[in-house]
Amino acid sequence: MTEAAETPVEDIEMLREKLRELKAKARQDLEELRRDRDKMREYKTLRDEHNKEVRALIESVKAEREERDRINKEIAEAKERRAAIHAQLKSVYDEIRELRSVIVGSPSTDQRRMMRRVEELEWRQQTELLTREDEASIVEEIAKIEATLVKIGQEKEKQDKIHELRRLARRLKDEATEVHQKVLELSEQSQTHHQEVVRIRPQLEQYKKAADTAHQNFVEWLKRVKEGEEKLKEARTQIEEIQGKIRKYASEKQTASRTEKRTQQKVAEQERLDAAVEKLQSGKRLTFDEFILAQRVVSDDSRRRPFRHEAADEDDGDTSESVEDAASTEEAETVEEAMTPSDEPSDDEGELDAELDTEPLQDGQDSTDS
Repeated sequence: MTEAAETPVEDIEMLREKLRELKAKARQDLEELRRDRDKMREYKTLRDEHNKEVRALIESVKAEREERDRINKEIAEAKERRAAIHAQLKSVYDEIRELRSVIVGSPSTDQRRMMRRVEELEWRQQTELLTREDEASIVEEIAKIEATLVKIGQEKEKQDKIHELRRLARRLKDEATEVHQKVLELSEQSQTHHQEVVRIRPQLEQYKKAADTAHQNFVEWLKRVKEGEEKLKEARTQIEEIQGKIRKYASEKQTASRTEKRTQQKVAEQERLDAAVEKLQSGKRLTFDEFILAQRVVSDDSRRRPFRHEAADEDDGDTSESVEDAASTEEAETVEEAMTPSDEPSDDEGELDAELDTEPLQDGQDSTDS
């Protein structure tokens, strides 16, 4: 007796019922897995968008800082130049103060006054009749004035030097003012870039926080997706195991059914042969088919009578051949059957099998680094 014959029908029905339950549950798990994957992809997309914003803001902050640092470098250079000008200006003023400290009187005023005095004395020499003492006195005074004028000439050189130093001081002050104005303008530009960095920083932190939150949600849904895929794998394994048992039962059932049909056909054919021979031997009326069968058996029996035992065996063989010929058509029909109608999967089950076969697992694989 085959295993199919030994398997109770109730057990097969239980397997089919369990298969339907597993497929229904697998269909629900599959839909839930798809929803989880959609949610996971949603958070992944959101995380990637936030990370893109973060990278853009980081680049903006970097550019603003680089520009600010470049301007600050120019400010430092301008301040150094301004300090050098101030040092040079201080040196000029120190030199002016030193020259002014050694100048006696006002060279221009004293010189004009003394030159008028010399002219007056020379005019007296030319126009007046002077005594020897007066003449000597005028000559001596003119000599003293001329000596003083020589000293006054030296003081005038100092005064000219002071004027030159003052002109240099004015140029240095103008240059220092220009450099100072440049420092102020550059400082304002630097402050603008610094304020832009300060303005961007809260946005950057906000996008970073949003990206971290989206990544955490993505990781959680990724975990759920992997768990769902594992459940679906287990369900698929159970479904395939039960389907294998049902297919094995159906195959064994078909084999047993075909064997039973062949046996019944052989018995029926043998009964027809025996009945035809009996009618022929008893002189009863036979149909044409019965006559042909009986005639063939009797003829074979007559030819093989000396070898009765062997003939009996050969008759069995001929009978088997006849039975097999008669059953050939039936066997061809049964061979074409893959399974009985009750063993065929329903449209829903076939659709689920296709979904389970085509549904990609591990679709949610992704880096968990934000």
